[in-house]
Amino acid sequence: MRNFFSGTKFRITVSILLSLLLGVFFAAVSDNGSSPVSTVLSFVTAPLSEAAKQLTELTEDFNGYFRSSKAYADQIDELREENARLTSLLVDYEKTLHKLEAYEEFLEVKEENPDFSFVPAQIILKDTADIYGSFTLNQGSADGVRINDPVIYGDALVGTVRALTENSCTVYSLFNPAVSVSAYEIRTREDCYTESELSFSRNGLIILSGLTKNTPVVSGGVVATSGIGGLYPKDLVIGTVRDIKTDETGLNLYALVEPQADYSLLTDVFIVTDFEGKNG
Repeated sequence: MRNFFSGTKFRITVSILLSLLLGVFFAAVSDNGSSPVSTVLSFVTAPLSEAAKQLTELTEDFNGYFRSSKAYADQIDELREENARLTSLLVDYEKTLHKLEAYEEFLEVKEENPDFSFVPAQIILKDTADIYGSFTLNQGSADGVRINDPVIYGDALVGTVRALTENSCTVYSLFNPAVSVSAYEIRTREDCYTESELSFSRNGLIILSGLTKNTPVVSGGVVATSGIGGLYPKDLVIGTVRDIKTDETGLNLYALVEPQADYSLLTDVFIVTDFEGKNG
């Protein structure tokens, strides 16, 4: 019995009785006309009712928030789909624009060189492992392409075909040591030829060798193919002279040339399959 009076159950019972007594007291002194029992019940249940009301409002707010979040998520998905569609259209537009530019350049070259036979081609692979920038085109032997055919963009020489399959070919750029082109500087008419060296290729430059000791070639001069040897048509632009250097012996001069073609932007090119003087 003693444990009962000191226990938790006793304290709870006393608390409930005190609450009821307080309710009766307030009911007795209030003038609201309600019965004491109603007042007591109202006094006791009021906090519970308020708590239930707040819980209901919170639930409604949560449901509204959930619905809003779903609506936002749906809108985000729609915007992503629209963005993907517009991005695809932009990519197609850029491809078409580059192709049109390539064909415009082609028409000018064709008008100036009616003896040229061309095969239009697209770059389908750039060999990132090749420091000399070789790339693969979507035209091959079935399209009339042959080893050593020159590749151009507009009137600029880009490289030469060095590997071939039935439906594709690999092009070596002017930076490749395997490519050497007979050339001349158009202002001075001095004959020369191109070479490559890794240290210069990395900086986007090729070497112009065979210059005379007192060469009149200067920075800013334009270098073009000479047509000698029959591998490349005459007067394709190779690039622009950026500097004149003396070799290690101190006896010979060479020029550093920046190619006319911007290899980083190339997507569409033309393979010259035939021209007057080929292999002549």
